[in-house]
Amino acid sequence: MLLSLGSLPATAVSYVMQRFPDSAAWFADEVGAGRVRSDDGTVVTTSSPYVPGASVWFHRPIPDDDAAPVTLDVLYEDEWIIAVDKPHGLCSTPKGENVRRSAVVAGRVQFANDEISALHRLDRSTGGVLLLCKRREHRGAFHKMFEQRSVSKTYWAVASLNGRVDAEPVRVESRINKTQGELQAREDPGEVNAITDVRLLVSFTDESGEWGLYEVRPLTGRTHQIRVHMTSLGLPLRGDKLYPVPLNDFDVEDPDNPMQLIARSMTFAHPMTGESVMIDSRLTPSSHAAVAG
Repeated sequence: MLLSLGSLPATAVSYVMQRFPDSAAWFADEVGAGRVRSDDGTVVTTSSPYVPGASVWFHRPIPDDDAAPVTLDVLYEDEWIIAVDKPHGLCSTPKGENVRRSAVVAGRVQFANDEISALHRLDRSTGGVLLLCKRREHRGAFHKMFEQRSVSKTYWAVASLNGRVDAEPVRVESRINKTQGELQAREDPGEVNAITDVRLLVSFTDESGEWGLYEVRPLTGRTHQIRVHMTSLGLPLRGDKLYPVPLNDFDVEDPDNPMQLIARSMTFAHPMTGESVMIDSRLTPSSHAAVAG
């Protein structure tokens, strides 16, 4: 589990224990056993100082539940990373009751590697390319390329048509904030921190009406950025239960009608080899069979 340390305690351990007092005893045992690590793989001890912007890594206990095993479709693999197609409805990382039902835990089981971690996140409702790191000592190099925004991402989205977006890209710029404990992110006045380019690839009609398949390129990585910006264009995503208004069953995934957002491709310069890597998802929008090939 990754925790960003955002306060100013004396040590990293004291921060975690203050933030999660109910788990303090368990966490103390993990620290004592040497199972808590920093970004560079160093063992975190009770005297490890708090460093602003640093992170600590540890594995949350996995409850003994009846969750069905998940097999991840591998898109790319080398000695450092594995890229998989995260299914719609699967959390990227263990969260709340979704521990076994997460890509990280599924990857650790499938690849028999307890060090596997997610290098970025996709919303539970979003499917597509997810990058996993094999070893803790390599995480920092790959995290840096995300922090420096040197990773190019392309998404496919299905939404209605309203004439505001066509084949020419439309850029949406705003300030997006999300408060912990609130369901939705929001656009606030102030300096721009979220930029998204959107263009229409093709339109189609089915029994539910007229729709568009959009190519979406986020230039930044704010929480729910694509969902917020598509909604601001008057184009909420098909199957989205959270935007523009949360539905009563917003937290219940419908496998027969997933939210129509796919992390379609990812391109980056490999930090270990310097080579250009492009990874494409094999998922397609389930509501638009015309692009299934």
